[in-house]
This record gives sequence, structure tokens and C-alpha cells, in this order.
Amino acid sequence: MQDDLKSWLDSWQPEVPETTDFQRNVWQRIERQRKARSWLALTIEWMGQPRIAAGLIAVAILLGAVAGSGISSNTQTQNYLRSVNPYAQTR
Repeated sequence: MQDDLKSWLDSWQPEVPETTDFQRNVWQRIERQRKARSWLALTIEWMGQPRIAAGLIAVAILLGAVAGSGISSNTQTQNYLRSVNPYAQTR
């Protein structure tokens, strides 16, 4: 039984005809899909990479800390000047 199956499988040939330009059509479809992707989709895909995402998070935290520090320092200075001289003009 196994020999019959093996001989049958060895003799089997697919009957689906392959077109001569099959490979060219495949590459054309791949190229069309690659060109059809928008810049937004490419940017999101690029930012989704672990190294890039970690770097962007680190930069966002750093910028937030710098901005928060500057705002906090400015507010504290204004509060101090108002407590010493309520008529002081602050920027």
C-alpha cells in the first residue's frame, strides 16, 4: 500500500499551467503595493521599531523634564518676587 502511494505521488504532475510572465507580475504587484503606502503609514511603521520607539520616548521624557523645569523655575521666581514686593513687575 505504501509503495503504491509512493509511486502514485512520484508520478503526479500538477496540471496548473504557469504563465511565462508570472514572476514579472508578482514583482510588479509588490512594487505597486510598496509605492501605494503613504508617508504616514511608513512613519508609523518606522516609529514602531523598538529602538526608535525607545529613543523617542527618552527624548520626549527629556524634553518634558526640561520644559517643566523651566516653567517651574519661572513660576517660583514670580511667586517669590510677588511675596517680597506685590507691586513688582514680572515678565
